[in-house]
Amino acid sequence: MTSAPQPHYPRLELEAGKVVGLVGSPGCGLTRLGLGLLRDRPGWVACVDVRGWLSPAALWEVGVSPDRAVIVRCDDTGLWPQVTAALIEGMQAVYAEVPVGMGAPMLRRLGALARARTTPVVLRPLGGDLPSGVPHLRLEARTVDWEGTTRGRGRLHVRRLTLAASGKGVGGREQIIEVEDDGTNTLRVVPRLAATLPERAVG
Repeated sequence: MTSAPQPHYPRLELEAGKVVGLVGSPGCGLTRLGLGLLRDRPGWVACVDVRGWLSPAALWEVGVSPDRAVIVRCDDTGLWPQVTAALIEGMQAVYAEVPVGMGAPMLRRLGALARARTTPVVLRPLGGDLPSGVPHLRLEARTVDWEGTTRGRGRLHVRRLTLAASGKGVGGREQIIEVEDDGTNTLRVVPRLAATLPERAVG
């Protein structure tokens, strides 16, 4: 008898030339997760801020030194591809919010550029999804839960984000993982055995 293949749980770290896609509604912790992925990359990193929310403090909170980070605000869908491409060519890692309506051909070209320049990229679409084949690892938010409160009182201790991981980064088989965020610089991955989850609002 041959044993069943073991789940290939993703490592939450960036790889040279690979794209990580973060998909989900606002408020589920994906921005903090994406910024945190920049922490262990050497050299200069860049963030493309479409909504105008990012700040050096947000980077500092996840362990990224603002002294080696650049935040570029760009909500112009016409300029966004050029801005993002320039950062992919010149930086050691890039986190980019993707404006609503960005076409699949352009996103595929940016993915190809990331591979050519061996630049790790995190793409966070603000609406919709990423084209198939662009993300090496796709993380989709399913649920978000907070621990530490009872009946509206108490102190929040841990945010637990449940993600569906898919793509080549997990060997082509969807896996369900949990990411625990206790407010420090460390995000802990907790594998789950369940293959599917009931649909719930992500908050």
